[in-house]
Amino acid sequence: MNSPTPDLREQRRILELSAMVTRALADDPHVHIRQQLFFRANRPLVTLAPHLRVHDSENLQHLRGVADSLALRLLHTQHALHQQLMPADAVSRLIFDWLEALRTESLAPESMPGMRHNLQQRFYFWSAGYYHARHTESELGIWLYTLAQMCWSRLNALPVYPETEDFIESTRASLTPVLGPLLYELRKHRADQASYATYALRVAALVHQEVEAMQKAQSESGADTEDELEWDNFSLLLDFDGDEAAAYEEVLSDTTHHTTMTNERYQIFDTQYDKEEHLAELIRPELLNGYREQINQRISHQNLHINLLVQRLRKALTQYSDPRWENDQEAGYIDGARLSQIISNPNERRLFRQPTLAPHTPCSISFLVDCSGSMKHHAETVTLMVDILSRALEQAGAQTEVLGFSTHAWNGGRPFKRWMARQRPAHPGRLNEVSHRVFKAAQTPWKRANKDIVALMKLDYYREGIDGEAVQWACQRLQSLQSQRKILYVLSDGCPMDSATNLGNNEHYLENHLLQVLGSAAQQGIEVWGIGIGLDLSRLYTQSLIADFEHGLDNHFLDDFVRSLRPTRLGLGSRS
Repeated sequence: MNSPTPDLREQRRILELSAMVTRALADDPHVHIRQQLFFRANRPLVTLAPHLRVHDSENLQHLRGVADSLALRLLHTQHALHQQLMPADAVSRLIFDWLEALRTESLAPESMPGMRHNLQQRFYFWSAGYYHARHTESELGIWLYTLAQMCWSRLNALPVYPETEDFIESTRASLTPVLGPLLYELRKHRADQASYATYALRVAALVHQEVEAMQKAQSESGADTEDELEWDNFSLLLDFDGDEAAAYEEVLSDTTHHTTMTNERYQIFDTQYDKEEHLAELIRPELLNGYREQINQRISHQNLHINLLVQRLRKALTQYSDPRWENDQEAGYIDGARLSQIISNPNERRLFRQPTLAPHTPCSISFLVDCSGSMKHHAETVTLMVDILSRALEQAGAQTEVLGFSTHAWNGGRPFKRWMARQRPAHPGRLNEVSHRVFKAAQTPWKRANKDIVALMKLDYYREGIDGEAVQWACQRLQSLQSQRKILYVLSDGCPMDSATNLGNNEHYLENHLLQVLGSAAQQGIEVWGIGIGLDLSRLYTQSLIADFEHGLDNHFLDDFVRSLRPTRLGLGSRS
């Protein structure tokens, strides 16, 4: 795993701000972002337009162009009509979808010059990247680039990218006789999607024919295969570096897979070896004492101000019940029932009443730790984090649990062996023996459980991770509590992973089940947050935090955690 950096958190902030822009401009509360993809509810706002591809590292200025473009598309594109007219072959689909993106961008109102500027800068940003990546050095590369510049320039009535204006002039002149009349019609009908599509399809067909002709000519000439373009993926237009087109298609297909397969029935091959256990009971007391001392030393070296953290948590969690009124006060609101006393006794001053707000923190918070093998590197810092937070939250008035999950075996264990002995029947479901672990129960105070919590540092028990069942189990425990508000934080460094289950089922089996469980938890009113250890979990969890634990527990994460507890954040970007 790559070392996390503060840039990861900054990129997340930029993406969220951009999603907020799209949400506001399109007046659509269901728009949100998961990792590098914009979504409307559970449907990804996938656009094949290369200049709208979101990269791993983006600055806010350039990403604003993407946000504005997607908002215009939501406002001006009839999705059903667009899908109905979409051509079958990859090249035509790309061009047709790109032209639709350019059409909606050209409809940016003149009353919003900032939006128009953002869109122009985004297209110029892509143009510069494509040109400096030397994609224009091939015959097809310069031809496609010139076509893109001509279409964008004509639809938006703006000059082509200045740096390459002279470079594309000869290709532009050769394209004008064929493309010119079509561009005129595209500009003329840009406010009418159906009429516009007629000419967009003709442009797409033209490009498809030209690409096939060039591919055929290259094949007949016996060109060096080392320089051969990736025709099937159309990678020249999808990427700057030429290597990520396949990855993009994989992301796209994965997203489609998730949205169509989340209703897949989840089953378990054998439950007899599953356990719910208190891990501290399996560890020698002397070892637990050593772990506790190690964590205490880390806390002292971190210079964390626990009392200040408690105050911030209490402020974030506190809710106020309906006011209770105290009568016979000398200041406050006039008590109408006692106005007659002004006449009978003009010296009476206790004619007022005052409201008294009763603060309370009706909240249960559970931490669910992924005890898979890849988490071993972070075990000590994760233990430090849940120990401090569960202690501080308890002092702030919340009820807390610390849970964990893993498996008893690598590569399936006994259920997998039984499945193999039965000649490997198809679709067996989960093929490992799960271990659900209780480190601190909700009814157990931190003072009694602090040695049990540090059992998280026993690395021998870290194996594989089956997240969906663990989240379901943790939610069931939360539901049994009487608190008004219930929050679950899942600490993980990636997707569910069990090699035996993946072997017997499709590769997304465990991930699909996790998505089902998260959807069910949202319907039950449980707030589930993913805490990504060194990565962004927003592709799985609509509410997520990023924890950079390479340098210990930092104030940036604590600030984000406190903000996540504020009730005003509930429902932001939730799935529909």
